[in-house]
Amino acid sequence: MKLEINYNNKKYALNLNNGVDLSIPNKFLGRGPTFFNAEYPHTNPVKSDNFIGDIRKGGSCNASIATIDIHCSGTHTEFVGHVEDSDYSITDKCPLELIPTYLISILPQPFNSTNETYHCSLSSELVLTKESIEKKTIKEIEALIIRTLPNDRSKRLRNYDIDTPPFFTNDAIEILQYIGIKHLLVDLPSIDKLDDEGQLGNHRKFFKNGETISELLYIPNNLKDGFGFLQIQ
Repeated sequence: MKLEINYNNKKYALNLNNGVDLSIPNKFLGRGPTFFNAEYPHTNPVKSDNFIGDIRKGGSCNASIATIDIHCSGTHTEFVGHVEDSDYSITDKCPLELIPTYLISILPQPFNSTNETYHCSLSSELVLTKESIEKKTIKEIEALIIRTLPNDRSKRLRNYDIDTPPFFTNDAIEILQYIGIKHLLVDLPSIDKLDDEGQLGNHRKFFKNGETISELLYIPNNLKDGFGFLQIQ
């Protein structure tokens, strides 16, 4: 399907058949990224009296119970209900339409080489900074996708309990608020340090004005930095 979109007095031609999937699917028959000692997504057949929901084991049909740790095993989208008791649901905050978006790539740097802040004690952890975001040409826009460097396919299978991921400084989240980002998408397991003493400080800061955070994406290297249109499915 092809669309023509008028945005900011410019016309854009989109071929929806050529979209790039940025998600890491939760695979029930294979491995994926994990953290917090999460199990890989898996299924077990339903069992009840003499019934088993597995044709291979003599059942009359396949019927499975799925077990999945949404936040720790693949791409997922969060909203304020992740950190607060909220009357909203994710469908209230996640747009159905195409969203004007920027993609940028950032090389994390050691926290102790910056003058920026975080809400718990840090030393040499790798962080994404306000300074690195300000160097990118980002105009006022609703959504921002951030690819961390170096970028390789091992992110699709990485155990982040072993391979410690970078995260954002408080200052970096504040500049995103200033720009007006409503939807933040990252290839990290969390925009916070995985153990920030339970505060989830960056999440709370972003959700003061932001709508959704999508984490654990994989953004292929052949997708160039710049402007495009996003659909959060």
